[in-house]
Amino acid sequence: MDNKPETEIEKLTFIASRLQELNNTASQILIFLSFAIVAGVTYLNPSMELSRKTAVHFALRWWIGAIFPTVIGIIPLKEVRDRDLWWYRFLLRMRLLLMWSAIICIFVGAIEFFRAV
Repeated sequence: MDNKPETEIEKLTFIASRLQELNNTASQILIFLSFAIVAGVTYLNPSMELSRKTAVHFALRWWIGAIFPTVIGIIPLKEVRDRDLWWYRFLLRMRLLLMWSAIICIFVGAIEFFRAV
């Protein structure tokens, strides 16, 4: 009986640390996106051929699209139900899904940007 609360506390501590890691990852993704968007806008040139300009526009759209799941992932929802194992697990899964969707958007944007270069 005494073992169960310790196990739940350990799980809560582990999931809370994973949530913190995902917040750090989201911050790093936002920094990358800010540089990527600036690079894309800087690379745009009025004299650029249409196919390359279109590829840069697509890259920018994908990268701007990646901002939304990233920002949603850093909303401080952990405090809504503090120390609730079910809630923390839900947040962990939700943030993993959001981070992966942002990473996929970044990857597709990078491919489009590579096409433009």
